[in-house]
Parts: sequence; structure tokens; C-alpha cells
Amino acid sequence: MPDIFRSSALRVALAFAIAMTVATSLIFGFVYLQITASDEALVRVVLVNEAEKGANYSDAELRNALDLRLTHDLRRLDYVALFDAAGNVLIGNIDKMPAIPADGKSHFIAAVQPPGAPRQSEPAIFVARLRPDGSVLLLGRSLLEVYALRRTVLVALATAIGPMLLMALAIGAFFARRASLRLTRIHDTIVRIMRGDLQVRLPVRRAPDEIDKVSRDVNLMLDEIVRLLVQIKSVSDNIAHDLRTPLAVMRAKLERGLAGDDDQELRAAARQALAELDRAMRTITALLRISEVESALRSSGFKPIDLSAICADVFEFYEPLGKAKSIAMVLDAKSPVPTLGDGDLMREALSNLIDNAVKFTPEGGTVRIAAAMEAGRPVIRVSDSGSGVAPGERDKIFERFYRTIRNDRVAGSGLGLSIAAAIANLHDFDLRVEDNCPGALFEMSARLKSAPKQS
Repeated sequence: MPDIFRSSALRVALAFAIAMTVATSLIFGFVYLQITASDEALVRVVLVNEAEKGANYSDAELRNALDLRLTHDLRRLDYVALFDAAGNVLIGNIDKMPAIPADGKSHFIAAVQPPGAPRQSEPAIFVARLRPDGSVLLLGRSLLEVYALRRTVLVALATAIGPMLLMALAIGAFFARRASLRLTRIHDTIVRIMRGDLQVRLPVRRAPDEIDKVSRDVNLMLDEIVRLLVQIKSVSDNIAHDLRTPLAVMRAKLERGLAGDDDQELRAAARQALAELDRAMRTITALLRISEVESALRSSGFKPIDLSAICADVFEFYEPLGKAKSIAMVLDAKSPVPTLGDGDLMREALSNLIDNAVKFTPEGGTVRIAAAMEAGRPVIRVSDSGSGVAPGERDKIFERFYRTIRNDRVAGSGLGLSIAAAIANLHDFDLRVEDNCPGALFEMSARLKSAPKQS
């Protein structure tokens, strides 16, 4: 419970409650001033109008009108009197003319003795108007009702502020309690994650708010961290497995060369050991290259490139290699294929795909490289007439160190397609393999619906 009172949610709720109380008080005060000012202004207008009318009445008409205003009329008057030119009262319920001018305007009198109550006093508004015969008509209205309304509004305000503040605090405490419990669950989950339980996730409600959105993003981040940790473990295992063999071979050959008496045998063993060491270095270099590409450090420097021109450059490099293996190399990239990217990385990805195709295509086969715009998206295809990829292996060949069963005798580290897939993903491209009947068809296509025009 003390945690709730120290929580920021309760402080926000308290500030909100105080702000609402102040705002409500201001509204009540505004209403109070408007009501009282309006009632007093209405009294003044009525008195001025009545005095203006009565100034032109005859004595008989004035007597009847005054009797009516004192009794039954809605525009009731509390004080009425008619004084002659000498100041003597002729008609009315007030004996003495108050100290106000006979100018036909309303005047406030703080204390007036009401008729029949000589020991009491009340505030009132009077209007005195001079008649044509020299007499003065006096009309007055008590402000006791207006002041009573003021007191009623003030009492209502004072009575309402306390419960309103308590209710606001109770509502704030309720929501603060809910927020505190929610944050406690999130904190406990984070503690479990920090202790190594990477399978738990932050709680997310069905109707998400801002905290749930953050929790969902954190959960996605945790999923990616777990995926990367699993990948790192797999890579570590694969590295250990892939490097153990050449290291063991190097050690055996060096021991054999050292055990012999022939220097030529030792030199041959050293050359073989260097070849195995080069193989291990190539594997490490390829892994470092994948890590560099996946870090996306170069994506900020993307610029307009033409995939068709890149295909032509790589084709020109691999065409002699294909001819040396009696493989027909075909290029279909006649029109520009603009996109945003890194030209060197795209050349590297395409080189890995073509190298893979040439490697697994037998003599007399064909390797085709194509680039085109399809449905507003840039697409690159590399197809061959080799042994192809089995349907069950098409989702695995882009994993690091994976070697297909039918091609496990072909030299290679099993990282070329992983590098190509990492580069494609960095450029928001999808890389997939399909059946070419015979052979394999690798397609790299942009995920975006439109590509920027080349400048």
C-alpha cells in the first residue's frame, strides 16, 4: 500500500483532482457572479422602468398601480412612496425620502428599515423620479432574495468541494492501484527475464493502450533476441564443427611431417596445412561478412542503382568461368531496373547466386541471369539446369553452414546463400528458391510496391 502513495500515478491523480476542484470552483464562482449580477441588474431595470411609467400617471392611477405592485404583481415592489414638493409623504410605505437624487436612475442603499420592522435593516435598490407637478415618485426593491441566492450558491459550493475532492482522490487511488499492480507485474516479468528466463513475455491486454504497445514491442524485441541467441549458438556449434576437421587434419599432417626424416614430406605437410588453414579463414571471413551485412550499418548510404547494369557486370565476370565448364551463360537484362541500395553489396549477393548456380550445373547445362520490373517491383532471377533443391530443403538452404544432401560432395562452406539472404533482407528484398525443371531458380524481389526512379 505505501508503494501506491509513492507512485507517480497517484501523484498524477492527485494533481488532476486538485486541478478539477480549482476548475469547478472557478466555474461555480463565475456562475455565482453571473446570477447575482443578473438578478441585481434586473431589479434595477424594473425599478427604472416602473418609475418612468409612474411619473406620468395621475394620482388615482398611481395609487392603484402602487397598491398592485405591493401585493399581487409579478414585478412586486417592496418600497413605494409619493412625496410632494415639500418632501411630505402622500402615498406609500416609507416615511422618509432616502438620500438619493430624483434622477430616475437606480441607487444602492446598504441599510434600509423595511416597513413594519423598525429594528431591522436590509440592502435595497431605490429609484426616485421627479413628476411634472413637482412631486417625487420613489420605488424600491429589497436585495435580501438576491443575497440569499448568493449564500445558497456559496454554501452549495463549499458543501460540494469536499466530497468532490474526496471522490476524485478515491477514483485516482483506484486507477493508481490498477496502474501500480500492472507495473508490478511488468517489473516482475522483467526481473525473470534478467535472471535468464527468456521465454516469458510482458503482459499485454486485449484492449491495448500506450503501455501495452510498448510491452508488445519489447516482446517482439525479446523474440528477436531469442532468435539471435539461438542463431549464435547454432553458428558457434557449426563453427566448432566446421573448424575442428581442418584443424585436426592440419595437426595430423604436421605431426606426420615432423615425424619423418624427409624435408620434402615436411614441406608437403606444411602446404596441406596452409590449405586447410585457408579454408578455415574463408569460413571465418564469410561469417564476419554476414555479421557486417546483418548489422545494416551501410543502409544509411543507399542510393539509386540499376540492377540491370549490376547483372551485366557480374555476368561479364562469370561468363569465362561458365565457358570453361562448357556451361551456356545467358543474360536477360535489357531494360533499366532502378532501386535504392548498395551496388557493391548487390553485386556480392548476385555473385554468390551465380557462383552457386555455376558450381552445381553440369557440363552442357545453362545458367540464366534475368532482371526486370514486374508490377512496379525490381526482380532478379538466377536459374540453372543442375540438380536443383529438394522441396523439403528449400527453407533450409539459406541457413548458415547448411549443405543439401545431393550436393554435399561439392566444395564450399555453406555460407554463400546466407550472405545473399542477409544482403537481400538489408535491401528489403525477399530471396526464395523454386524448381526450374530441371535445376533451381533463385528469385530476389523487392518487398516494396514501387521503386524510385533512377536519377
